Amino acid sequence: MPLSKNIGTMFDFFIKKRQEKALRDADDRELFILRYKAFREVLRNNNEVLMTMADMQEKASGAFLFDNAYVQSSYQAVADGMRAIIDNLNVLANEKYKDLIIPFQKNDEAIRNHLAEKVTIPKTEYVLTLDEIGKETIPSAGGKLAHMAELRNALGIPVPHGFVVTTYAYQAFVEHNQIQDVLNERTAKLDIRNYDELTATSEEMQQLVREGQIPAEVERGILDAYRAMCQGVSAKNLKVSVRSSALHEDIMASFAGQYETALNVPDGDLLAQYTNILASQFTPRALFYYKDKGFNIEEMAMAVGIVAMVQARASGIMYSRDPGDPKEDVILINSVWGLGPYAVGGVVPTDNYRVSGDGEIKTSREESGRQEVMLVGEAEGGTREVPVPKELLGRPCLNDEQIAELVSYARMVEAHFGQPQDMEWAMDQGGRLYLMQSRPLRVTSPTLADERRPTVVKGHKILLDKGTIACRGVGAGPVYVVSSEEDLADFPEGGVLVVRHTHNEFAVVLQKASAVVSDIGTVLGHLATVAREYNVPAIFNTEKATKVLSNGMQVTVDAMFANVYEGVAEEVLREKKTDDALEASPILKQLREILQMMTPLNLTDPRSPDFSPKGCKTLHDITRFAHEVSLQAMFDLSKESHFAERSTKQLVCDVPMQWWIINLEDGIREGVEGKKVKCEDIVSIPMQAIWEGITALPWKGPPPVDTKGFLSVMFGAMTDPSIDPAVRKRFADKNYIVISKHFCNLNSRLGFHFSTTEAYVGDNPNENYVSFIFKGGAADVDRRVRRVQFVARLLERFDFRVEIKDDSLLARLTGHDQDYLKERLKVLGHIMTHTRQLDMVMYNDAMVKYYYEDMLKGIESIVRISH
Repeated sequence: MPLSKNIGTMFDFFIKKRQEKALRDADDRELFILRYKAFREVLRNNNEVLMTMADMQEKASGAFLFDNAYVQSSYQAVADGMRAIIDNLNVLANEKYKDLIIPFQKNDEAIRNHLAEKVTIPKTEYVLTLDEIGKETIPSAGGKLAHMAELRNALGIPVPHGFVVTTYAYQAFVEHNQIQDVLNERTAKLDIRNYDELTATSEEMQQLVREGQIPAEVERGILDAYRAMCQGVSAKNLKVSVRSSALHEDIMASFAGQYETALNVPDGDLLAQYTNILASQFTPRALFYYKDKGFNIEEMAMAVGIVAMVQARASGIMYSRDPGDPKEDVILINSVWGLGPYAVGGVVPTDNYRVSGDGEIKTSREESGRQEVMLVGEAEGGTREVPVPKELLGRPCLNDEQIAELVSYARMVEAHFGQPQDMEWAMDQGGRLYLMQSRPLRVTSPTLADERRPTVVKGHKILLDKGTIACRGVGAGPVYVVSSEEDLADFPEGGVLVVRHTHNEFAVVLQKASAVVSDIGTVLGHLATVAREYNVPAIFNTEKATKVLSNGMQVTVDAMFANVYEGVAEEVLREKKTDDALEASPILKQLREILQMMTPLNLTDPRSPDFSPKGCKTLHDITRFAHEVSLQAMFDLSKESHFAERSTKQLVCDVPMQWWIINLEDGIREGVEGKKVKCEDIVSIPMQAIWEGITALPWKGPPPVDTKGFLSVMFGAMTDPSIDPAVRKRFADKNYIVISKHFCNLNSRLGFHFSTTEAYVGDNPNENYVSFIFKGGAADVDRRVRRVQFVARLLERFDFRVEIKDDSLLARLTGHDQDYLKERLKVLGHIMTHTRQLDMVMYNDAMVKYYYEDMLKGIESIVRISH
C-alpha cells in the first residue's frame, strides 16, 4: 500500500476518533430540554384524555343531558390527545414505542365506525296504543309519547287517551315517496350559517314531505286507531291534538319547542296534520339544531302522537325543582285560563305557585297585570283567542286541593325518572287534572335524584364525612381493607373495598365491589376510571378510611355527598337507582358502547410480560402504558445524559459535597449570573423540598464500625465490579441536579452509595410523581440488604410503593398534590443524607431496629405527615 494512502488512512482514523471524543464531550442539554418538553406533553395530554374520558363516563351514567355533538367532539378530543401522547412518547424515548400507534389505530377505526353507524329504527306496527308503549320504546314511539305513556302505565297518573304513529311508519313514508336521498343531499350541502340558504332549503324539504303520499297501510292504521279511540271514550268525531314525538324529543331538554303541535284537530284534518307534523322536523330552527349538534339525517325520525283533546279550563307548566336552585325542595307551578300554549309561550300573565317541601303554598301574581285573554278550542276545529270570562278575571286558576294534587304528581314523576322534571298539565271543564307530558328539566347544575333527600341522613352514625367523589352512586356491604395485592384473593362479593392508595392493581375486584373508599387518590387515576366503567360508587381522599373502617364492618357508602354511614342506611340506598330517563336514548346507548372500547383497563401490572404495546386492547390501556414508560424513559434520560461544564453552575452550600446545577428553564431565579448559584436562588419546587430534607438536621457522622464491618468494606470495594475505580479512591464526587420550576432530577454519589431522586411537582396532581432509586454500599451483601430493607420500611411508612431487588431499591409515588409530595421529598432528602455508611453497622436485626426508630424520630421532627 503506498505511504500516502497509509498516511491518509491514519489521518481518517484520528479524525474519526477526534469526532467521537467531541460527541462524547458534547453538551446534551438542548436534546435533554427537547425530550423533557416531550415528557411534559405526555403527562399533560394523558391528563386531558383521562379528564375527557371521566366526563364521558359521568354523562353515560344517565344523570346529565348531552347531545350527539358532545359525543363526537369528546371522542375527537380523546383521539387527538392519544396521538399527541404517542408522538411525544416517541420523541422522549427515541422512537422506542413506534408500535404503540398500531393498537391506537385499531381502536380508533372501530370507534369511528361505530360513531358513523346509522340509527336503527325498530320494526314495529305502524300504530301503537299508549298501553303498548313506555320509556323503553323511545326508538319506536319517540320521547314525548313514550314518556306520556309511562306516566299512565307505570304511575297511574291521568293522561289523555291516545296512540302513536311510530318511527317505523315514518320510515315507510320516506321510502314510499323515495325522498330519503333528496333529504340527505339537501342536508349535507346546507350551510346553516347562511340564513337565506337555511330558510330556502327548509321550505323545499317541508314541501317535499307535505306533498308526500301516506302509504295505504299507514293511513289505514291511523284511521282504525282513531275510530277505536272514539269508541273507547264513547264519542263521535273526537277532536284530537296531533303532537310531534321525535326520536330525541323530551329525552334532551334542548329539543323542547323544536317541532309543531296541532290542537283541536277534527277527524277530516287528521291525515293532513300528520304530514304537517312530519314536515316540522325540517323547519329552519330544527335543521339548524340538528346540523349544529352533529346529528345525522337518519336520526331525524319522527313519531307522531294523536291524543284526545282536553278542552282545558286551565292549563300550565310545572317544575319539580327550581331550576336556579335545584337543591331546594320546592315545586313551581304556573297556570293560565284556557289552553296551554299561552302559558308555554308566555303570551299572557300567569298565576305562579311556589310549593315548599312542608306543603306551604305561596302564591304570587305577575306584575304585568291580570290575564285578559285566553286560547280555546273552536267547535268545528282549530283554536281562537277569546276574552277571559268576567267571573274568572282576577281569580286564581287553581285551588289548594288542585295544587296539592299536581304537587303529588310532580313528586311521583321525579322519583320515577330519577331527576328534576319539566311537565305540562291541563284541567278539563269538570276540574279533572291531566299531565300532558314530562321531560328532563335543565337546571343550573344537572344533578341526580340524590337531591331529593338531605345531605346528611339522620339516625345513622357518620363514620366519614369528607372526600372526593370519583364515581357517583350509593352502595352498602361489609368492609374489606386491602393493603397489598395479596389481600385481593379473598375479597368478598358485595364488599366495600377500602384502601389507602388507589393502586391500579386493585381494579381486578371492582366487579365484585359494592363501593370503594380510599385515604388518598385522584379522580383522574386509572382505578377511578375503572370504577366509573363498572359504575361502582367511589369516594377518594377521605384521609382516614383505613383507620376508621375495619374488616367485616357493615357500612353504607353515599358517593352522592361523600359520606360513609355505620350499618345499612336504607334511606340512602333508596336512591341507588340512577336516572333512567335517558336509558332508551340512542345517544346514551352509543356513548356507552364506545366507552366499552375506550375505558376497560387490562394493563394493571407493569411487571407482566403483557405490559407492552401489543398488550394494549383499549385506549385506557394505551394511556396507562404510556404514563408508566414515560416516567421510566425520563428517568433513563436523566441518568444517561452528559452535560458539559459550560451548562452547569456550582451550588454554594454548607453541605460537605459538591453539587452542580443544570437549569432546564425556570429553576433558578431570574438575573443570576456566573458559574455559581446560592440555595436561595433555587426556585425549583421539588429541589427546595429535597434540600430542606437534606439540611434540616445535621449529619451525625459515620457510625462506629466494628472490625468485621471495616473488613467487609475493604472486601466489597475490591470485589464489586459496579464500583468505579475512581470511587474506590475517594468518598466524594460531583453530584448533579437537573431542575426546572416543577422538575428535579438529583443524582447523588457518595462513595459507595448511589441514589437518584426524580420528581415532577406541578399544579395538577394527576401529572405529579416521585421516583427514588437507592443502590450500593461498602459492606458485605448481608449488611447492604439489611440497609436497603431498612430504607424500604421507612419509605413504606410514608406511603411510597417500594420494590427491592438484592441491595437495590425503587420507590414511587404518583398522582398527589404539591403539599403531599413536598413532605415526602423532605423524607427522601433526609434518608439520602442520614443513611450514609449505615450498612456497615447493620450486622443484626437489633441494630436495624435501633436505627429505624432513631431515623423515624428524626424524620417526624421535620415533616408534617400524620399517620
